[in-house]
Parts: sequence; C-alpha cells; structure tokens
Amino acid sequence: MTRPKVHIIYAHPSKKSITHELKEGYIKGLNEKNIPYTITDLYESNFNPDITEEEYLRENNNIASPLSEDIVIEQEKINNADILTFIFPLFWMDAPAKLVGYFARVFTKGFKYDHEDGSPVTMKTMDATNFLISAGSSYEELKKDGKLDALETIFIKDRMAGKTKKTNIYIFDETTHHKELMLNNREKYRLKSEKIGKNTD
Repeated sequence: MTRPKVHIIYAHPSKKSITHELKEGYIKGLNEKNIPYTITDLYESNFNPDITEEEYLRENNNIASPLSEDIVIEQEKINNADILTFIFPLFWMDAPAKLVGYFARVFTKGFKYDHEDGSPVTMKTMDATNFLISAGSSYEELKKDGKLDALETIFIKDRMAGKTKKTNIYIFDETTHHKELMLNNREKYRLKSEKIGKNTD
C-alpha cells in the first residue's frame, strides 16, 4: 500500500510551547507508521510574511511577474504532498502573522486562484488537510461566542476552499493559563497529536 506523503506547515516561535509538543507528537506518529513527510518551519526558516509591491500588483492587477524562489519552493512542497497539516497557535484569534503571510504569498493567482485570463491553477487538490490549533481559551468558550465557527469559515471555507477533499480541525484548548493544567495538557496533547499522526491516511 502506498503511503500518503504529508507536508507540515508549522508556526510557533518557541520550542518550549505546547504547540511545539503537538508538532513533535504528530511527527512521532508519522514516523511510527513510516509515513513520509516534509516540513516548513516558518520561524526556523525565517519565512518573510510581507508581500512586496510587485507581489501585490501581480495578485490584484494581474501584472505578470515571476514568483520569488522561496515561494516556488513552497508551492512545490505542497504539490509533492497528498496531505497538508498546519500546526499553530491562535494569536488574537488568528494564525501567527508568519502563517497569515504564508497564505498571502504562497497561495497565489495561478496556483490557488484562477488568473483572469482563465488559465488553469497549478495547486493540486489534497486528499486531506489537518489543522492542529492550540488555544488559550477553553473549547466551550470558543464555541459559545462563535469563534469555532469563525475558524472553520477562515480555514476551511476560505484558505483551503476547493483544494482539499476533506478537512479536520483539532483544537487543543487551555494551553496558556494555570500551570498545573498546562503541565497535564502538555502530555495529554502530545499523545493526542501522536495518535493523529499515526492515523494519517
């Protein structure tokens, strides 16, 4: 049986975070099942999230210009994968700025979106896309005030719209308050993310 190839896009500035534990656990699960993967660590690679004027004009005014090398490399990593997995924390109820910029710079016209000239997009449709998201708030709080619905709208209905056969969002809540709770969650969440990695198909 052919194993699916996974590409991980990881965004967190600290190796001491629970989000880092999620990444390590997920990769351990992949390794235990011999599932091949690549990874883009946006902080470790110092990914530049800022679009240039040239990139802005290409996206908004259809002014032809070549993609920069770092963007071409990221698009190739995506197209070489069958499954995308995004691992990141919520900062002010959104992804970290580096990941927001990743979507803006990598999901370009001609890759994720059509050109106005009707030329086909080059981004493949993923078999699955996973979002492993750490949050300081509780799951109940996120659900009660509509933030979970907002996350689904942003990441499923917008960012990956039309480019994935199925999507899974996993919320790892209560990661920033109460030391004892954080310590308990750190181990529990590492094991949960490891299980998600093992069950990749």
